Amino acid sequence: MTTVFLSYSTNDHYFAELAGIKLAEAEITLWRDQGQLRAGSDWRSGIEYGISESIAVLVAMSQDSVESSYVTFEWAYGLGKGKTIVPLRLEAFNVHPRLEPIQYLDFSVPGSLPWNLLIERIQEIENDATAREDLDAATAITEPTPQDATVTAILTYLNQRGYQIVSYDRIRRRIDPNLTDEMLDAVVDDNPTIFGHAILKEGKRGLKKLVP
Repeated sequence: MTTVFLSYSTNDHYFAELAGIKLAEAEITLWRDQGQLRAGSDWRSGIEYGISESIAVLVAMSQDSVESSYVTFEWAYGLGKGKTIVPLRLEAFNVHPRLEPIQYLDFSVPGSLPWNLLIERIQEIENDATAREDLDAATAITEPTPQDATVTAILTYLNQRGYQIVSYDRIRRRIDPNLTDEMLDAVVDDNPTIFGHAILKEGKRGLKKLVP
């Protein structure tokens, strides 16, 4: 299930409890401190863990939460971790300058609480996070391996010099002295549409470029 963190003043616990119920109906887990952590000596690490495990930080904004150092720490830590911050306005008050530019959802009007909009926003954040994970995975797959780097280096060298054929010895001198004949054979064999094997003067081993 999707997990979001709720930062709130304990004086707003009724809202926190209702939020837990409403989000659970949409299969969204609400991670919130019910007082046990703040009363303990290691509350900060517990809060940091909860935020790290969540895809977003919801901030129940009220006069009490504005004056709470705990709430300020929580949303500030979330910002530092790159979490999406979703302010939920419970009443009118002077918002912190760091939160002021962020669009809030208005929960200050009884009988017109935008739970559906909150759920949609959380789902959007989850979809964005999934898309980023997929992109990161694809990027990781396509990142060049050491052999790919060698292929690029050889092609660059050949193109710069206007060569079609080059000996393994020259590749070692110009590109990487650690490349053995066996390693260069593997480069050719693994890239049959780019390179072919070649025998130069005096029987020296080399490769030829097959691409333009």
